[in-house]
Amino acid sequence: MSPTQTRRVLLLQGPPTPFFSVLERAFADRGIGVQRVLLHAGDALRAGHKGIPYRGTLQDFDAFLDKLITDEAITDILYFADRLPYHRVAEAVATRRGVIPYAVENGYLRPDWLTLEPGGMGAYSRFPDDRATIERIAENAPPIDDTILYRHSFASEAFFDVSYTLTRLAGSSGYRHFERDRPNHPLKEYVSWLPQLVRRQIARARAPAQMRRVTSESKPFFLFPMQLQEDYQIRHNSPYQRLADLVHEIFSSFARAAPRETSLLVKIHPLDNGLENWQRTLKRAKRDYGLTGRIRMLSAGSLPEMLHHCEGVALVNSTVGIYSLRAGKPTKSLGAAVYNLPGLTDPQPLDDFWERPQMPDMAYVDAFVRALAKATQLKGSFYDKAGMEAGASEIARRVAEGYGASDMFVSPPPRLDAAYAMGVPRNPVPGQHPARKPLLTP
Repeated sequence: MSPTQTRRVLLLQGPPTPFFSVLERAFADRGIGVQRVLLHAGDALRAGHKGIPYRGTLQDFDAFLDKLITDEAITDILYFADRLPYHRVAEAVATRRGVIPYAVENGYLRPDWLTLEPGGMGAYSRFPDDRATIERIAENAPPIDDTILYRHSFASEAFFDVSYTLTRLAGSSGYRHFERDRPNHPLKEYVSWLPQLVRRQIARARAPAQMRRVTSESKPFFLFPMQLQEDYQIRHNSPYQRLADLVHEIFSSFARAAPRETSLLVKIHPLDNGLENWQRTLKRAKRDYGLTGRIRMLSAGSLPEMLHHCEGVALVNSTVGIYSLRAGKPTKSLGAAVYNLPGLTDPQPLDDFWERPQMPDMAYVDAFVRALAKATQLKGSFYDKAGMEAGASEIARRVAEGYGASDMFVSPPPRLDAAYAMGVPRNPVPGQHPARKPLLTP
């Protein structure tokens, strides 16, 4: 019997598009059996109602999966968004049972890339953290192909997300124990997006002129790209459970230690839902820390242009960090990022970063990015039809070849102890955020 015929895959929640159905066909084309678990009505819609509905509690999901692995002879489990509560359970059960768990996600090398990584991402990544191993993986790895092959509109992304979520809500009586890991009701989030769509167009129109003003001042500036409050990279891979806490730490440090002639360019995430009024929050923090005249705020604009002109980048664990390193910019990571390694990011305290930012070792950056791409990245898309086919075909090939068990990965996750030491939560409660902290003192 061939290795392919001995593999049997279990699919859990996928992205809100038909991607996992395309992936299921790609496995079938290789003779690999597939079973699916449906956690709510949105999953059932995307799966064509084919699969095993799970209607139990989150607490009982461990035992359910354990039995399913035995009954179906599962060898590999795939899921989208590694820190969803059910997927956290799946990773633990799979590891305990000797099954390979894979996180499928948007790529570290965006756009046009997808991630297939055993276990999880960020603090939970099994990608090695020592230079010798990374450089070994990079041997014979090709240069990064930055050609954009697959494009999709915001409208198509919104359609898939809204239809998936509304179906889940409409069918909630059939999956009444499903636990959603977001504190805000989805309808509240969708309503908040209506004015955001207008603001987004205005921000795009204004961005070129605003960026020209920043660069024409001839003053050195640092870049602070914000992430999304609900992003698992913030909630489960950083010590900042609220982005406002991060804003206050960066602003207080900048006020205390940054040279007076420097300014800080804050880029609000283009997909922010507007539930937090960041313009107001940032303006208040700017005033409270005595930074009036030294803070610039943008909601749109060219990231390559910002990176080209800035002195360095301070962030948590955004994929912007990889762009920053590839651009040769000093990069200070304040969270558990796969690239937060000696020789890549600046190891100094944040206060010292503003004064003496350290450049990355560009030979190491090149090796790291090529190794990361070889081990975890593949060309594809969750939204473009051709991109779905290409991505699914490559994922099926890698799973068939047992990529997750190769020596390109190590277990336990090598970044996890350091992440816990910096304050990454060990057991975050689904759907909850801690109470807002008071304003920090500069």
